[in-house]
Amino acid sequence: MKKSSQLHFLESLADPFGGDEVFDDVLDTVYFVKDEDGRYVFVNETLVKRCGGGGKDDLLGKTAGEVFPGPLGKDFESQDRAILAGGAAIRSQLELHIYPDGRQGWCLTWKRPLKGGEGRVVGLAGISRDVDGIASSPKDLESLAEVMEYVKRHLDQPLRLGDLAEATGLSTYQINQRMETLLGLSPKQYISRCRIDAACHLLGNSSDPLTEIALTCGYSDQSSFTRQFGRIVGMTPSVYRNQRRAV
Repeated sequence: MKKSSQLHFLESLADPFGGDEVFDDVLDTVYFVKDEDGRYVFVNETLVKRCGGGGKDDLLGKTAGEVFPGPLGKDFESQDRAILAGGAAIRSQLELHIYPDGRQGWCLTWKRPLKGGEGRVVGLAGISRDVDGIASSPKDLESLAEVMEYVKRHLDQPLRLGDLAEATGLSTYQINQRMETLLGLSPKQYISRCRIDAACHLLGNSSDPLTEIALTCGYSDQSSFTRQFGRIVGMTPSVYRNQRRAV
């Protein structure tokens, strides 16, 4: 469907469609849309209930720092600011959420920027889905989150499974089992996805040479980067960059 058809459809609606009503009955998922200042524009009932009840109007117009207590809210705001400033989208990031009503739980979070007609970032949308029954204790999930964060911080390094185990205190078996259960990916597949995600962000938001992007994302050279990128994305890095610039 062409964008003009999508725009025509949205304009035909009696009320603005923010997606929140679709998620109102999804009890294990928080849904939100924020504006360019990181303030809530749409929220679902699950987020409202976990923030102490009331109604959606109690959250609209507020930032994460005004809704979530202490350092957690500041971390969420910092995360939002990075995306709104053109940073990479977040995909299945394991996070511990502590809600104002005292509820605490592990979630997988997705966030992506929303762009206006001229390509400028004008907001973001995201979900956080509860993680239940994945591991035997919150400490297990905390350790897995550490593995995932370690991968993202060290993409320019070889990232062997044994190194991940040594850095995080988990066995290779534990890393394999928990990542397969949580994400449906092996550690090797997760690392590959993180490398491709980082490469896509750099290709679309920087003018760095392909060789430099390849090294930054952990590939030995541009040739190996081009081969794997093409296999997973379906086009070469150069073609991907040109398409992103044409949007």
